[in-house]
Amino acid sequence: MGTSPGAPERILVNGRIVCVDPQFQIVEAVAIRGDRILATGPTGEIRALAGSGTIIEDLGGAVVLPGLIDAHNHLLSTGQVLQQVTLYDCRSISEILNRVAARARTTPPGSWIIGRGWDESLLAEGRHPTRWELDRAAPDHPVVLHRVWNKLVANSAALAAAGITRETPDPPRDQRYSGSFERDPATGEPTGLFRDRAKSLILDAIPAPTADELVAAVATACRAYNAVGLVGVAEPGLDDAGIAAFRTLRARGELTVRTLVLLGAWGYVPAEREAELKRWIADVRSRPDEADDLLRIDGVKIMLDGGIGDRTARMDIPYVDEPDNVGQWVVDPEEYPHLVRWVHDLGYSIDTHTCGIAAQDLAVRAYAAALEAAPGRRVHHRVHHAYFPSDDAIALMARHRIPALVSNPFLVHLGESFVASVGPERAARAMPMASYLRAGVPLAGTSDSPIADFNPFVGMYAAVARRTVTGRDLDPAERISRADALRSYTIWAAAATGDAATRGSIEPGKLADLIVVDRDPLTVSDEALRDTRVLRTMVGGRWVWERTG
Repeated sequence: MGTSPGAPERILVNGRIVCVDPQFQIVEAVAIRGDRILATGPTGEIRALAGSGTIIEDLGGAVVLPGLIDAHNHLLSTGQVLQQVTLYDCRSISEILNRVAARARTTPPGSWIIGRGWDESLLAEGRHPTRWELDRAAPDHPVVLHRVWNKLVANSAALAAAGITRETPDPPRDQRYSGSFERDPATGEPTGLFRDRAKSLILDAIPAPTADELVAAVATACRAYNAVGLVGVAEPGLDDAGIAAFRTLRARGELTVRTLVLLGAWGYVPAEREAELKRWIADVRSRPDEADDLLRIDGVKIMLDGGIGDRTARMDIPYVDEPDNVGQWVVDPEEYPHLVRWVHDLGYSIDTHTCGIAAQDLAVRAYAAALEAAPGRRVHHRVHHAYFPSDDAIALMARHRIPALVSNPFLVHLGESFVASVGPERAARAMPMASYLRAGVPLAGTSDSPIADFNPFVGMYAAVARRTVTGRDLDPAERISRADALRSYTIWAAAATGDAATRGSIEPGKLADLIVVDRDPLTVSDEALRDTRVLRTMVGGRWVWERTG
């Protein structure tokens, strides 16, 4: 028996449903038909809409939120990392080595062991592990461990696989952001540490994942994301193989995280590869349009500078511990505005990685110039990270409605490395979310996973507490409210990707994406907010995940 014509297929009643609509209503019930929300309101009023076949579910007073959205999240990479050795919580090199050794015991000899997440600023030794230490932990395996970002360390077997010896020349210095690998000053032997583009010397030796492995990684991440309430991401930086994995999962009906794809253009320095990038974009655009509410290609990701912890973010003044270093440009600053303009003219949105104040200034000026010269295009240029905005950058972002995609969890996980790099005073003002909001700059919460924790409740906690993993408080004046933290992962995140008309809130006509949680994030303590558990996740009117046990 089907539902009566016009009747909802499913009704949820007796809940505390936080709609995150313009009025920030809290209602008792919601009616769903197909993949859309039909109505919201009091339980009695919504019950009256039921037809003979309508499923009615009693929420028992549980809290319901809109499905959460991460506006800058590497879902595919995160799926791969979830299958690797995770090191984010390690606080000593011995902990790292123990985890590598444990993985080696269950991995066939000769197979690669990959891990991610170490940060030397949080390790008791205050340094990175070396190739020789990794040799002892896994003597029969090539090992590559990625730092949280922008460095890796490899063992001797990995160096041998890559053909790297003490005679291997340093990366060429005539290429921008060429990177380096570290050598023992006494022997000249590589220590195993590789930075920036030099990482490719090792990464190119790792066997490329198969198509099936990529699909499995996307599926793994979807399950993990649904478990923490994520129903949508902007995936910045895919190549053709990565896009194919998403399309495969979508065709199977198993893509349960709505994905906005941005093409990975960070390796395309215009002076070197601009023509290649243009051909790639034109090729993608020429393919049959498969875009729908689950998957669409809509933008290009550009790396403009490096990172704060690595002292490669392009700053206005030197780093506190490196007085001759103001960071690096990944893209030539004279070429970048031209790159922005022709991508804009193609009708693609641009997501630019900017960690340093100089990089953010340049990105915002380039966006503003493109928007003023060619207005009216449906593009949503965004600034990612947006750590240290100048007053001029904030003003331009507000004027042109350029969103700041703020990686809130970095305050928790990377805050101490900020302090070490730029000093406690400046680090305290990193990612000034309250200042952005006061100025009228659109704001969206992100994780940049796998760089930081993809759990959006950790991101909300970071936004309202601004406290590092060691307990250090970072400028309380930049804390934002619970409601705004929730908005940053719902309606504001949807607006940043151009999707506010269809998702991001629980309103009639919008997609039925919602989650049931075990507490009210608007009223619990900061620590309790961080530990919020998702009980059920719905995407397009269909329950896709449910907690058991």
